[in-house]
Amino acid sequence: MDLRENWSQICVAFDASIKSSLHCAIATTSADGYPHITPIGHIFLRDDYTAFYFEEHTKKMPRNIADNPRVCLLLVNSNRWFWARSLFMGRFLTPPGIRLVGVADERRLATEQERSAYQARVKPFRKLKGYGLIWKDLRYVRDIALQGFEPVMYPNMTDGLWK
Repeated sequence: MDLRENWSQICVAFDASIKSSLHCAIATTSADGYPHITPIGHIFLRDDYTAFYFEEHTKKMPRNIADNPRVCLLLVNSNRWFWARSLFMGRFLTPPGIRLVGVADERRLATEQERSAYQARVKPFRKLKGYGLIWKDLRYVRDIALQGFEPVMYPNMTDGLWK
């Protein structure tokens, strides 16, 4: 399926998934071929078919990307009401999830615009103790050049959702 042709629907599925799950799973592969999946909460899409995420606390993922920069992102809308309504109706009105594949770039300092997007997302948590411990000073991002996507499909229930 074509990434650019389906971009607006990808963005809708991405936003619903991040809103409900609060994270994205990013899969990488180690130099010796072992898969590794990392949950990342601070990932964002851009209009130019790229993504970026804040990379501060990960250990294995940066090593894996140094050896093999190809990544796969999995985003699933895990909202209970979304699933209950879809199962009741026997079809999904919007996509239940997407897989995005791409190539990660080198780690770099975040721009002010990227930091603002991140701050807007974590604003509801600013007064919590955990915010200060893990999210207060995120500074580094990594870009991902997206190359393709695959929707999460269920027989009959997702028919007609994608071009």
